[in-house]
Amino acid sequence: MTVDLYAICPCGSGKKIKFCKCKDSVSELDLVLKMVEGGQVVPALDRLSTILQEHPDAAWALAVRGRLLLDLREYDSLSENAERFIRLQPSNPLALTQRAAAKLFAGDLEEATGSMLEALTESGRDVDTFVLDVSSVLAYSLAQGGMFLTARVYATLSMMASGYEGGRTAMTVLQQMNSAPTINQLLKAIPATIERPLDADWGERYDEATTLLRSNKVLLAENKFQSLQRTHANEPAVLSGLLTCAIWRGDAEAQSALLKKLSGCESLDFTQRTRFLAMSALVEPGMPKVAVEIKKLTADIEDVDQVEMAMAADSRFFALPSEMLGQMRESEDDVPPRAGFQLLDRDKPESIESLPPVDEIPEAESLVLVFGKQTDRAARIEALDVRTKDLDDVRSRLASVIDGAELKEEAAEPLPLLVACQPPIAMIRFKGKPGEAQASQLELMERRMPEKIVTAELELLGGKSLQDLVADDSKRLERSAVVQVIQQYDAIVGKAQGVVSKVNELAQLEPLPTIKPDKEAIETIDNADLDRVDPSDLDVESLIYLLQRAQQISASVAEQKFANRLLESEMTEEQQPAKLVAYMSLINSAGSADKALAYLDEAKKFAATTGVSDASLLLSEVSLRLQSGDRDGFQTAMQTLSEKHGNDPEVMAQLQQMLISMGLLRPDGSPRTAPSPAGPPAAGGGEGSGLWTPDSGPADAPASSEGGGKLWVPGMD
Repeated sequence: MTVDLYAICPCGSGKKIKFCKCKDSVSELDLVLKMVEGGQVVPALDRLSTILQEHPDAAWALAVRGRLLLDLREYDSLSENAERFIRLQPSNPLALTQRAAAKLFAGDLEEATGSMLEALTESGRDVDTFVLDVSSVLAYSLAQGGMFLTARVYATLSMMASGYEGGRTAMTVLQQMNSAPTINQLLKAIPATIERPLDADWGERYDEATTLLRSNKVLLAENKFQSLQRTHANEPAVLSGLLTCAIWRGDAEAQSALLKKLSGCESLDFTQRTRFLAMSALVEPGMPKVAVEIKKLTADIEDVDQVEMAMAADSRFFALPSEMLGQMRESEDDVPPRAGFQLLDRDKPESIESLPPVDEIPEAESLVLVFGKQTDRAARIEALDVRTKDLDDVRSRLASVIDGAELKEEAAEPLPLLVACQPPIAMIRFKGKPGEAQASQLELMERRMPEKIVTAELELLGGKSLQDLVADDSKRLERSAVVQVIQQYDAIVGKAQGVVSKVNELAQLEPLPTIKPDKEAIETIDNADLDRVDPSDLDVESLIYLLQRAQQISASVAEQKFANRLLESEMTEEQQPAKLVAYMSLINSAGSADKALAYLDEAKKFAATTGVSDASLLLSEVSLRLQSGDRDGFQTAMQTLSEKHGNDPEVMAQLQQMLISMGLLRPDGSPRTAPSPAGPPAAGGGEGSGLWTPDSGPADAPASSEGGGKLWVPGMD
């Protein structure tokens, strides 16, 4: 091909071809690209190897070769290619990005993030699409590892890049993090930068650092912020800048430390300080500062059959279904338990013919597994997930069924507060309608969850509980931070809205006041403050904006508030479709199938009177009728949808995907036997984050026992 010597070299150095060492070999680029476009990837790699033998300094060939190796998932070869590329051009952003990708697929997130930061520093504002591709994959992997703020900055980088069209993975990561009710609202936005004082004598140095930060030169910006910190150690603006850098670096320990320092800045608003302290406990994977200690008890046993029979005969032990036991092993090589029981906090109900009163529903104090004798191990029992307060009772009950066996105690992985505060309801399948079971479960959460929260001993509280510190005003900041953690979990407040007020009452803390913003201020409202907004004086446009924001981050309480206010508002003809949006929001955030169906009936009447399409409503009804166990209603909704929208291919495609996700259709469209809609929903904690991976199927599908999904990389189908 004819080479334009004044074009930018494809090697990524930023130099024009005339002044780049690639100029003697870049004429081969056209041939290699034609081979790749024709599907001849392996011959293209062979040709690139030949070019590199003839022209060892052909950096463009290393750039192209790295992309192809990444597409082929040849990660070892990619690592070798990246190191050679870096030796040739140490500051080349494409070379650094290749190394980041190689480290990422080797499971070294820290090194991958560091190399990506170097690539961004060398790129400046003009970031290559390859850098953005790998940034998207890094964002996904960081999210899977619980580094939500860092995942957000890298996903946003790809999403906001001008002219970049490959942000599918980044968009998916952001959507799934935003919509997951098990991700705290405090982690669904990057903390806003704190402005420096206008008259600060160090203002020019600070502005230089923030300019570097805006240009993606994070490492250079961090050096300047660190220099400022040496002379202004507790200045909120400087700490805020360092926090942003720590987020980009993926350093959870530094993020936590800086957030804690910000919480100690008395020049800041108390509520802001409370949230900084809450975030300091949330940013570390596993959230150890707000996790509850649990124990594991083990004992060798002689007569396995006798122990099994004793547990089966004891009114406090409930046998697990045999089909569950095969899943209760840490790896494929482990032997599953012979039997499993939930050790209950009270006797089993005598009858399962109906749902018992909420106060009589038992909880599990431990999961007890019985293992037979193995070649290298004696027969044994293991009691898992034992809370400290339940240790004595669990020991006593186990001693009564294993006749003097010595119980050994060891620490287990702590439970995050979100899981630990969920009542671990016994897996007894009482007979009853799904709607009744769901209502019973919600009532149980409302009654029992507050006590579990205020009695949880947490590192953030110095190893004590809210109940222990109820009269300690010196710990007001820490106590308020724990309540903030709870209040910002939609998985809690979206289901049981009375929990936070009860926790405040038990902890003797005042609830945060409501906010009455004007139209100009609504865009500045933090995600964490949406549920505090009083919408009574807001106009329709403001309500629609706030409703969309609440929907985006799965803030159920705020959604319901704004949707109800919208339905009460007078609207113009052009604004009428917003009422359907409000109804759909109420349906999706209702918390129970019965409430959702009641909203659905209202929405269908509204659609009928206004002529708005009811396709989305009927699709929702199909799902809701099945969930509530209403077979006749399900069939009617299916028939109505087919009669009214059977000629709309888009609606029918959505219906097919819905039925596949429900297990009623196979992926090829052929029918399956419908699952029984009876039985209560699964109880207790341990909800997944809902984070989607490209090969993991629907976001609400149960997680595989073999671990998470594989990473998606650019070029994978």
